[in-house]
Amino acid sequence: MNHRKGLRALLASAAVLAVCAAQTGAAFAETTTLPAETTAAPADTTASALPESTVPLPESTTLQETTAFSEVTSTAAAPTAISDVTGRIKYDALPDGTLCLTEFRWETNELEVRIPAEIGGKAITKIGERAFLYCYADTVLLPETVREIDNRAFAGCVYLQRMTIPDACLRIGEEAFAGCDRLSAVTLGANVQEIGKNAFLDTPFIGGQTGDLVVAGDGILLAYRGSAAAPEIPASVKTIAAYAFADHTELKKLTLPASVRRIQDGAFAGCTGLSEITVADTLDELAGDALNDTAWFKNTKGDYLMLGDLLVRYRGKNTVAEVPDGVRVISEDAFAENAYLTTVRLTDSAKEIRANAFRDCTSLQVVTLGDEIRHIEDGAFSGCKTLKYLRLGHQLETIGNDSFLGCPYLEEIYLPDTLTEIGTNALGYAKNETTGSYEKLRNNLVIYTNTEAGIRYADAAGIQHEPLPDTENTEPAPEVTTVKDAGAGAGHPSGKVWIPAAVLGGLLVCAGVVTRLRKRRA
Repeated sequence: MNHRKGLRALLASAAVLAVCAAQTGAAFAETTTLPAETTAAPADTTASALPESTVPLPESTTLQETTAFSEVTSTAAAPTAISDVTGRIKYDALPDGTLCLTEFRWETNELEVRIPAEIGGKAITKIGERAFLYCYADTVLLPETVREIDNRAFAGCVYLQRMTIPDACLRIGEEAFAGCDRLSAVTLGANVQEIGKNAFLDTPFIGGQTGDLVVAGDGILLAYRGSAAAPEIPASVKTIAAYAFADHTELKKLTLPASVRRIQDGAFAGCTGLSEITVADTLDELAGDALNDTAWFKNTKGDYLMLGDLLVRYRGKNTVAEVPDGVRVISEDAFAENAYLTTVRLTDSAKEIRANAFRDCTSLQVVTLGDEIRHIEDGAFSGCKTLKYLRLGHQLETIGNDSFLGCPYLEEIYLPDTLTEIGTNALGYAKNETTGSYEKLRNNLVIYTNTEAGIRYADAAGIQHEPLPDTENTEPAPEVTTVKDAGAGAGHPSGKVWIPAAVLGGLLVCAGVVTRLRKRRA
């Protein structure tokens, strides 16, 4: 035990000293307790400054093999726990007032680390990316307040043997525990809904699983290890995780039970023989690339590729897309980068528009959404640089981040009274591709809204807002025209264009009534 502990301390100290020698005033020099009201750590002491490599295990170390979800008894004596690690934690404030742990500094004499539930009265709800880089503890005990473990949060923790994911945790990010060479005992909280790609890559936890199907958390099918052409998926499965069936070329047919609600990134990547897939209408979310490599995706005919009531992809080259009645969800990337489309019309069956669904449809000018649209997700219409007419319908509740980013011709937005949330940079912004920064469009945008969310967004962004007009206008959408200099700079429309969106059922206003309506408002 003493030999192992001393070797571990020596290796870890050497890594830290090397960094300190290379950087004057390097991180980890101070160990004082953070003030209770501190909400962010100094930027110059983040863990990202450390080199990416991790200290390797000594060659003589043997790895205890265990079966799935089993408890592991440490070969060490009772672990040493440090009761107060607050002074070695760095964190950022989150928008909801809770904290994201961004860095933990490990000390050489602790085999067990216990993270506090709160600092300064604020709960720790997120473990940030690479937060435990160079932590050599056997066990890290997370508080029950943690709701998310971000990408690569524990990646490369080569001594980590056991981990309990709190019941409150909903998401585990990509490669969160990748390269944890000793991690063999993992207890997943019952409420984990998303496990990212390669979250447990090269861990004994995954290597020790038995059976054809590896199911964990709240019905998450992590991996398929069988060789059947038509495997049976149990009704307990709710999510097909990222790359769960990747490269199973023998797979021919798949029927998913009604319990399956989500299919994540690359779930069937490389399944070139999969020609038949059946899902229930309860399927709610399909990643844009989940089925790209399959025979089903490549060989199914028609402009509208459907899976259940999800529109997976539009393949047409028409200028007008009349989305069929019965489509409930416009899936991620469904229309993305279609250069032909100028007009899109949805029926009232459509409820959701997923992330990036119409991204970079550079000729799109007129969009009429159905009366029942509830959610528009992140980046849904980003890069639609000629969009000038938008009808949002009666029931819209949320608009995601960057939803209408880089739409300089969209100068007037009418938001229904049902709206409760608008994400960052959703309206009135463009992104500078050189610097990556967001810039406000110079297009005299006006947001018409009575909602708290709309008013708050407009005030924060410095965008003019006015109350909704008392009377709806039912004029038809304007004719599609040739737009000159579309999307120049951070938004330089070639001329003023009347851009309506819906309010309370169908606020339709055309370009020819600009003067009359503005006089009426005056």
